[in-house]
Amino acid sequence: MGAHIVVDAFWGASGKGLISAYLAYKTSADLIARAGTGTNAEHGIFLKDEKTYLNTHQLPLGFIFSKNPNIVIGSGVMVDPGLLYNEMYHYGLASSVHVDYRCGTILQSHIDAETQNAKMRSIGSTMSGTGAARSDFIKRIAYQAKDTISKQFLTDVGKLVNQKAREGTIIVESSQGTFLSLAVGDYPNVTSDNVLSTSAMDDVLLNPRLVEDIWLIVKALPTREGNGSMGNVEELSEYEIVTGGFSENSSIAGNIRRKSAGIDFEMLKYACEINGANKIALTFIDHYDNDMVNVKSVDAITSKTSDLINRIETTTGVPVCLLNTGKAYNNIIDLYGEVDWDDIDNNVNKYAGIGT
Repeated sequence: MGAHIVVDAFWGASGKGLISAYLAYKTSADLIARAGTGTNAEHGIFLKDEKTYLNTHQLPLGFIFSKNPNIVIGSGVMVDPGLLYNEMYHYGLASSVHVDYRCGTILQSHIDAETQNAKMRSIGSTMSGTGAARSDFIKRIAYQAKDTISKQFLTDVGKLVNQKAREGTIIVESSQGTFLSLAVGDYPNVTSDNVLSTSAMDDVLLNPRLVEDIWLIVKALPTREGNGSMGNVEELSEYEIVTGGFSENSSIAGNIRRKSAGIDFEMLKYACEINGANKIALTFIDHYDNDMVNVKSVDAITSKTSDLINRIETTTGVPVCLLNTGKAYNNIIDLYGEVDWDDIDNNVNKYAGIGT
């Protein structure tokens, strides 16, 4: 019962969408809500072939494991109507998606304004128009979803999420990462709003008393786009990343993402504190420990990974409950339960022919 909030501990690209999808399945969630700034954060998962890629920018990705998903976009999220329609129809979700009628709207003029701004390029912006649209929203000159999106897709998300959280379970999927938050990270190398657990609640107008769990997604070797600090841990060279076999291509420019040699535990402790995290999902553990690639059994967890889990739990006082061990979506170890992958596979298969 209640709401599960999914947020990133560092700078994004940690697998929030995958964890959101797993939690939506495990809890039989009645609703999957998108929080965060707007369309500037890609959420994606790989299918079992490790080539087919399912991704979204506007919708939460948590629907991927659900049989009959019910999806909403909160009033605090900037909406690009064209992108919204493309994703809804691409995934066959037109009857499953509702947008809060108060959402600010991203126009082509907002995208153009960011594309032409050298400062936006220097900070690694996705040029999605989210920041420019949010600026107009604050100035009270933006269009809202009620002005630009068909009425059949509009609703009062605040009313809906609170009702569903009281009666059952909802997943609130945030975007980006804690240290990209406007008032937390190393400004100006940040996004256009805070992306904390409390921000996610605010984005969907959720009553905080209805929160059951706050999940902090911790990437074993954190990554970052664009400029900005990666804490007090050594940053790996591109050569080290490539030869180590754990390179990730940027969703912005296609270049190899910057990657830290490990977790900055002081930053992690701080992220747990300001988000109020009570559960941790440790992702991309296969990049940290070669012997954990595609491991799916608790009994097969290595001593190296166990030591990392122990250090995380000792430092933060928060239990690690989920492990992500490989590229494909089915590489998850639930440390506190069994995973029925046959049932999940049946739900995912309907999307298998439409990935990139």
